Amino acid sequence: MLAAVNSALLVVGLLALTGALGSELRRDGYQFRPPEGFHMVRWEQYAGSRAGAVALQSDAPRALSAALADGEGPEAATLLVSVVERSFSASPSARDDFAAAVMQHFQRELGLTLSPERVERLGGAVPRVEVLGTLREAGQVRTVLVAALASEGRHAVVTVSAPAVRWEELAPRIRASLETFRLESTNAPGPVPRRLLGALAGALAGALVASYAAWRRRRVRQDPGA
Repeated sequence: MLAAVNSALLVVGLLALTGALGSELRRDGYQFRPPEGFHMVRWEQYAGSRAGAVALQSDAPRALSAALADGEGPEAATLLVSVVERSFSASPSARDDFAAAVMQHFQRELGLTLSPERVERLGGAVPRVEVLGTLREAGQVRTVLVAALASEGRHAVVTVSAPAVRWEELAPRIRASLETFRLESTNAPGPVPRRLLGALAGALAGALVASYAAWRRRRVRQDPGA
């Protein structure tokens, strides 16, 4: 396992040095380095969308968080990041359940038929389950990779779609990008914002002053000469 992790980190490092990965993107509690050439697209067309937000539980809160593309038009590849407010373990049972959820998501929510080609669990710094398949959209065959990254409390789902003829060229950069993905845990309490600390300190000081004033009034009533 350690050897596999070291090997993945080496690949990521080499790709980063050769310019295969772009600058780090931070958003909604996660961070990763997208493939070079991918950039955020206009959010208006995606706002409120659940495209790519695959969840094992139908009632799980989920939403599309980021949409990137490496160009415009039908020849462009897209990369979507969704956040699901549930834990994901990347276990053998989760592997099969996630594959089924991906098929249902494309069929029921997107109105597309995804033909699966491969489903696998991968290790690395952040274990994940990947579903690779193809679909036909507007007369074009596209390769689609949907990856759920293991995390406690909440997890991310990354969906990449590209023309099938471009996939072999893109695949190494896509997988190197996934190796850089990190999502903050929601179980551990985060740092208390400075404004909140100031409000708490002010409230405590006010309570102390009020307590002291009440104590003084009692003393005066009990001993007017105090």
